[in-house]
Amino acid sequence: MINLLVDEAYAFDYLSILQIKLANNPSVSKKNTYIECKQHLQSQLHNFEKIASSKEYYDLLISNQSTFDLIDQLRSGKKVTAKEIDDANMDRYYKKQALQNAFFNSSMKEEKIIL
Repeated sequence: MINLLVDEAYAFDYLSILQIKLANNPSVSKKNTYIECKQHLQSQLHNFEKIASSKEYYDLLISNQSTFDLIDQLRSGKKVTAKEIDDANMDRYYKKQALQNAFFNSSMKEEKIIL
Protein backbone atom coordinates (compact mmCIF):
# COMPACT_ATOMS: atom_id res chain seq x y z
CA MET A 1 0.00 0.00 0.00
CA ILE A 2 1.24 3.51 -0.73
CA ASN A 3 0.36 6.89 0.70
CA LEU A 4 -0.71 9.51 -1.79
CA LEU A 5 -0.86 13.22 -1.04
CA VAL A 6 -4.30 14.51 -1.95
CA ASP A 7 -6.39 17.41 -0.78
CA GLU A 8 -8.81 16.73 2.03
CA ALA A 9 -11.93 16.86 -0.13
CA TYR A 10 -10.45 14.21 -2.41
CA ALA A 11 -9.84 11.99 0.62
CA PHE A 12 -13.43 12.41 1.84
CA ASP A 13 -14.68 11.84 -1.70
CA TYR A 14 -12.79 8.55 -1.75
CA LEU A 15 -14.20 7.62 1.67
CA SER A 16 -17.74 8.37 0.48
CA ILE A 17 -17.22 6.23 -2.63
CA LEU A 18 -16.10 3.34 -0.43
CA GLN A 19 -19.17 3.91 1.75
CA ILE A 20 -21.45 3.84 -1.33
CA LYS A 21 -19.84 0.65 -2.63
CA LEU A 22 -20.20 -0.99 0.78
CA ALA A 23 -23.86 0.06 1.07
CA ASN A 24 -24.69 -1.18 -2.44
CA ASN A 25 -22.75 -4.44 -2.32
CA PRO A 26 -21.64 -5.42 1.19
CA SER A 27 -18.65 -7.70 1.47
CA VAL A 28 -15.94 -8.27 4.02
CA SER A 29 -13.25 -6.84 1.74
CA LYS A 30 -15.30 -3.68 1.04
CA LYS A 31 -15.99 -3.26 4.74
CA ASN A 32 -12.32 -3.67 5.61
CA THR A 33 -11.24 -1.19 2.94
CA TYR A 34 -13.77 1.36 4.17
CA ILE A 35 -12.76 0.89 7.81
CA GLU A 36 -9.05 1.17 7.02
CA CYS A 37 -9.58 4.37 5.06
CA LYS A 38 -11.80 5.83 7.78
CA GLN A 39 -9.26 5.00 10.49
CA HIS A 40 -6.44 6.47 8.44
CA LEU A 41 -8.34 9.74 8.06
CA GLN A 42 -9.37 9.76 11.73
CA SER A 43 -5.73 9.43 12.76
CA GLN A 44 -4.82 12.55 10.79
CA LEU A 45 -7.80 14.82 11.45
CA HIS A 46 -8.91 15.92 14.90
CA ASN A 47 -12.23 17.08 13.44
CA PHE A 48 -12.95 13.91 11.42
CA GLU A 49 -16.28 13.15 13.15
CA LYS A 50 -17.48 16.73 12.66
CA ILE A 51 -16.71 16.52 8.94
CA ALA A 52 -18.10 12.99 8.50
CA SER A 53 -21.40 14.02 10.12
CA SER A 54 -21.65 17.34 8.27
CA LYS A 55 -24.17 18.43 5.68
CA GLU A 56 -21.28 18.88 3.23
CA TYR A 57 -20.20 15.24 3.58
CA TYR A 58 -23.81 14.05 3.37
CA ASP A 59 -24.30 16.09 0.17
CA LEU A 60 -21.12 14.55 -1.28
CA LEU A 61 -22.35 11.09 -0.34
CA ILE A 62 -25.70 11.70 -2.07
CA SER A 63 -23.93 13.06 -5.14
CA ASN A 64 -21.70 9.99 -5.31
CA GLN A 65 -24.74 7.72 -4.92
CA SER A 66 -26.41 9.52 -7.85
CA THR A 67 -23.30 9.05 -9.97
CA PHE A 68 -23.11 5.39 -8.92
CA ASP A 69 -26.78 4.93 -9.88
CA LEU A 70 -26.25 6.49 -13.33
CA ILE A 71 -23.29 4.22 -14.06
CA ASP A 72 -25.24 1.22 -12.81
CA GLN A 73 -28.13 2.12 -15.12
CA LEU A 74 -25.71 2.48 -18.02
CA ARG A 75 -24.17 -0.93 -17.31
CA SER A 76 -27.59 -2.56 -17.26
CA GLY A 77 -28.45 -1.18 -20.68
CA LYS A 78 -30.71 1.71 -19.70
CA LYS A 79 -30.44 4.93 -21.66
CA VAL A 80 -28.20 7.41 -19.88
CA THR A 81 -26.86 10.43 -21.70
CA ALA A 82 -23.32 11.75 -21.55
CA LYS A 83 -24.84 15.03 -20.34
CA GLU A 84 -26.43 13.28 -17.34
CA ILE A 85 -23.08 11.73 -16.41
CA ASP A 86 -21.27 15.05 -16.91
CA ASP A 87 -23.86 16.86 -14.78
CA ALA A 88 -23.48 14.26 -12.02
CA ASN A 89 -19.70 14.57 -12.19
CA MET A 90 -19.87 18.37 -11.96
CA ASP A 91 -22.29 18.16 -9.04
CA ARG A 92 -19.82 15.88 -7.30
CA TYR A 93 -17.03 18.37 -7.98
CA TYR A 94 -19.08 21.21 -6.47
CA LYS A 95 -19.88 19.09 -3.40
CA LYS A 96 -16.17 18.34 -2.91
CA GLN A 97 -15.43 22.04 -3.25
CA ALA A 98 -18.09 22.89 -0.63
CA LEU A 99 -16.59 20.38 1.81
CA GLN A 100 -13.06 21.70 1.22
CA ASN A 101 -14.18 25.29 1.74
CA ALA A 102 -16.20 24.51 4.86
CA PHE A 103 -13.48 22.68 6.78
CA PHE A 104 -10.04 23.44 5.37
CA ASN A 105 -7.94 26.53 4.74
CA SER A 106 -6.57 25.28 1.45
CA SER A 107 -7.94 24.91 -2.04
CA MET A 108 -8.56 21.71 -3.93
CA LYS A 109 -5.88 20.57 -6.33
CA GLU A 110 -8.49 19.36 -8.82
CA GLU A 111 -9.62 21.94 -11.33
CA LYS A 112 -12.42 21.60 -13.84
CA ILE A 113 -12.31 23.38 -17.14
CA ILE A 114 -15.79 24.57 -17.96
CA LEU A 115 -16.26 25.42 -21.60
